[in-house]
Amino acid sequence: MKPANWSILWFCLAFGAAAEELLPAQPATTALLPCHLVAHLNESKELTAAAGLQLPRWYDLHHRLLKLLTDKAGCSLEVVGSPWPRSLALLRDGKIDLMLTMSYTLERELYADFIGPHYLEETVLVLDKQYLPKVKKLNDILLLPGAIGVLRDAWYGDEFARVSLETEFQPYLQYANSLTQKLNLLQKERVVGMLEDKTQYLEWSRTYPDLAARYKIAFRLNSNPVYIVASRKGVPFAVRERLKKAWFQVYGGPEHRAILNEFGWVLE
Repeated sequence: MKPANWSILWFCLAFGAAAEELLPAQPATTALLPCHLVAHLNESKELTAAAGLQLPRWYDLHHRLLKLLTDKAGCSLEVVGSPWPRSLALLRDGKIDLMLTMSYTLERELYADFIGPHYLEETVLVLDKQYLPKVKKLNDILLLPGAIGVLRDAWYGDEFARVSLETEFQPYLQYANSLTQKLNLLQKERVVGMLEDKTQYLEWSRTYPDLAARYKIAFRLNSNPVYIVASRKGVPFAVRERLKKAWFQVYGGPEHRAILNEFGWVLE
């Protein structure tokens, strides 16, 4: 069952996909036209190993979700790893086809077709526990003795978007190009905390108990659904419609929930 507070956008996308059922049946050759899609994941085995870290479990989770989608749509899948900012540019230019964990913005909608939500992201500030008493809201990071790690070109909500443009906050924001790079900053004590999805924080806390003992959640900053998206320039309209219909059919179903349960994640 889809969470009631997820955006109207998903309803519109789902309704559009479902409405196709009312259209006259298309020839089988049209429905079965082959397609090969290249998807981005914001990690790579090589970069993670070079940083002395383990490949996060959500890498496999996201890979499985993409495979569930493309199998249902009758497409083959190739997965590549690249930094988040680069992948955004590649998606915009039509050089990669799919991405996950994309927050909706009007700017992104110009080049990304939002296929459907796959997760409700909850952004929290993870902080060295000795500073928890003095940091209760985003503006309080000005009281810290160092910067916090943030993912470049990520969406952390309206408040962060505003604050990140203010000159006085610039020294307190240390930008990274991947989740691995951001975690590496924390391990090497180049930052005193980071903005992180709560589930991802819990994941790496289990993997790195020494970090979990030192870094705790200070507060929740933002919460919003994140989406699987397709490149408007690189993926033909007909294929994007197939993807929307396919995700609508598998979303919340037994296969989808089985994958989430395997990794200890929930849909709602």
